[in-house]
Amino acid sequence: MPPVLSLILCSRNDQYMGNSRWRLETTLGYIGDRVAALGREDDVEIVVADWGSEVPLREALTLSPAAAKIVSFLWIPPVPARELQRDSPFPEVLALNAAARRARGTYIGRIDQDTLVGERFLTRFLEWADGGWPLDVRMDAALFFANRRAIPYRFASRCPPLHAVERLIQRDGQALRIETWRIFYRSDVGVWLLHRNLWFDCGGYDERMIHMNSMEIEMIGRLMPKYPMLDLGKLVDYDFYHLDHYHPSGSRRSSSHRKVNDGVRAPLGFNPNGESWGLAAYDVPLTPAIRNVGASAAGSRNPASEVPLFLFLLVSTRLRMSLDHLHYRVYRKWKRRGGKAWTMFSREPIRRWPQVTVEILQRLFPPDAPASDDGLKDTP
Repeated sequence: MPPVLSLILCSRNDQYMGNSRWRLETTLGYIGDRVAALGREDDVEIVVADWGSEVPLREALTLSPAAAKIVSFLWIPPVPARELQRDSPFPEVLALNAAARRARGTYIGRIDQDTLVGERFLTRFLEWADGGWPLDVRMDAALFFANRRAIPYRFASRCPPLHAVERLIQRDGQALRIETWRIFYRSDVGVWLLHRNLWFDCGGYDERMIHMNSMEIEMIGRLMPKYPMLDLGKLVDYDFYHLDHYHPSGSRRSSSHRKVNDGVRAPLGFNPNGESWGLAAYDVPLTPAIRNVGASAAGSRNPASEVPLFLFLLVSTRLRMSLDHLHYRVYRKWKRRGGKAWTMFSREPIRRWPQVTVEILQRLFPPDAPASDDGLKDTP
């Protein structure tokens, strides 16, 4: 019997924005433990599309036995990878389509390589697929998109052991910030999930979009005229957790890190890729993970040391986040405002300075009107 759910993701053996291998190991280990706790190892698989790694991820990762049992790798070697990606450093659409085409699950869900999938989602989704779907729309003819919660950068950047990440989610998971936007399916993806028949009918992602961003939006735009979109995040209380790797001093815009898709392309119909989608012509078979390479067995852990370590990580994370807020938000904001105010003073004679002070205060704190963009306030 094929699995009910295939979770697909793409990655590479590099150091993208920090310790990306640790993030991937943590993601796979966390999901593996959740699936094992439910006893549903035959119903969930994870397919990792390894794009162009010189040393394949399958050989470089340390996986727990629970993760190794459900993980398979799809290695696209460096030579064809470089030819296919053209000027893109990492063409997610090609890697993910290749994984989707070879996934065995009835439902296929795309996650990021650093997004942890929670037990609440797995429990409910598998129950729904078993026949307990509570809504009137057909489950096999619906689109599911969920936003995610953010595990803070100051916690994730320390690369803590898996048990500390698990404890954080268990303790504070439902209080973590939800990464969403006004239109939920145009924001960061926790999971993008649909029946395999829909993946195959539409050919997955538009394979011309080899750069970053908008790939889900374009695919959703082709599917939504035919199928309803459901906010899966609300149904499972956003049970997806992103290991944040954006430093608080830097930009969170994708264009600051990689070239992005410009969104200008001629429409090619419901399936823009044709029958060859997902590297159909390439011999890139699925390979099971190397087994029994992890060290997460209960006997290798020291529960007595786990609580103090977690408390230290929690307290130090909150302290660093408070300092980040003071420095990157409060201090920088008022420094910019001070610079703008000094510019206003320098343009006026000293006798006008008291009046300039009054004008600045009135602009900053209007008595009976909402604040407007007066040249002193920071732009969003």
